[in-house]
Amino acid sequence: MIALLRQSLRFAAVGVMNTAAGLGAIYAAMFFFHIGPALANACGYVIGLTVSFALNRVWTFNHDRPITLSLPKFLLAAGLCYTINLGATLTTISCFSGNPYLAQLLGVGLYAVTMFSACRWFVFTSPQAETTSSEPPTLIAPAGLLERGRN
Repeated sequence: MIALLRQSLRFAAVGVMNTAAGLGAIYAAMFFFHIGPALANACGYVIGLTVSFALNRVWTFNHDRPITLSLPKFLLAAGLCYTINLGATLTTISCFSGNPYLAQLLGVGLYAVTMFSACRWFVFTSPQAETTSSEPPTLIAPAGLLERGRN
């Protein structure tokens, strides 16, 4: 339970950092490079995702498996979680005549919860113990059973 709380708090801290990096990149792209809002947003999103992946992999989940295994899963999770976010936001606005600002807040909350869950239980998981030998597993007999058979 403590590990879950620690990971949750670290995930939230990483969220603040990747949001700052992404938003900083968006503003810098628009201000210094005169890039339009849509392209600037895409650039910021890529930078934010990169920061999120790197920090969550190393700091939040202490994952030491190859990046080639976790990065595709991370991108899939981010895409699915964004879809959940967008669906909840648009549904709240259109079907329930919701306040768009509160709907965005709902979407962000759903994104955070679903992305944390996906990272913890899908993206940054440890491998199951793998048998490297082609021999069948050795059975362990109860104490005394083997000695009786030798007499």
